Amino acid sequence: MNLAERISTLRRVNELSARQLAALVDVAPTTVTRIEAGLVSPSFDLAQELLAVLGDPIGFAGEADIHAITAARLALDPNLRLTVTPGVEIWRQRWARIGLLDNNGSVAEGKEAELMMRAGRAARLTRRPGAVNFIPGPSAYDIAEALGAAQIEYAVTGDTGANLYRSSAGEIWPVFYVEGVARAASAASLVRQEPGSFGKRITLIPFDGVSEIGRTRIGAVTVVARNQIVIDAYGGIDRMPEQAEILLGRRVA
Repeated sequence: MNLAERISTLRRVNELSARQLAALVDVAPTTVTRIEAGLVSPSFDLAQELLAVLGDPIGFAGEADIHAITAARLALDPNLRLTVTPGVEIWRQRWARIGLLDNNGSVAEGKEAELMMRAGRAARLTRRPGAVNFIPGPSAYDIAEALGAAQIEYAVTGDTGANLYRSSAGEIWPVFYVEGVARAASAASLVRQEPGSFGKRITLIPFDGVSEIGRTRIGAVTVVARNQIVIDAYGGIDRMPEQAEILLGRRVA
């Protein structure tokens, strides 16, 4: 797939019109349509920005942009103690241009779900910095118990986290934010998955100073904040986006 096809496909997957994508990167709508038609080639900087807002960044690592999560969390809750860096401000400006944020940088009325969806797709779980996949086996609850016994800080997210906020979400892909991936993997006796493997997995993501903010206890398990669960579910795979919709009341379980 060449760059034009990649941008066009990702735009549709992200449910964006050419006009909306153009607004996100601050170019004319005709620029996007001409790029997708293969009539012009974008500069490296513009290509990088287009793919970043579409959740498929350029680069060998292809890491998700945590600034998108920071911007979304602050828009939803301005009282969070998170720093507004230049990277965060860029996302604020992008989302303001498509009407997701108001003049104060807060989420616009009725746009909460779309904002969380955009943040999740810009920072997909599979691309989080430092994330490591492990062979499936132990349940999220077994892992949580092992981490607690080892006094390792953690927070559950993904479908398991959704299950803790509502019943019957199921557990397909246990995802944990942890204070140290290597130590957590050792405590839970996890075996690293071979790179390039697909299907079921267990994923550990190192604390990033944003995603684990607002942790709470539900039963015997520590889980991330509800808004973060929704963002992460939108940035997940398989049925996880559907679970985000259910948590928001936009879909019936």
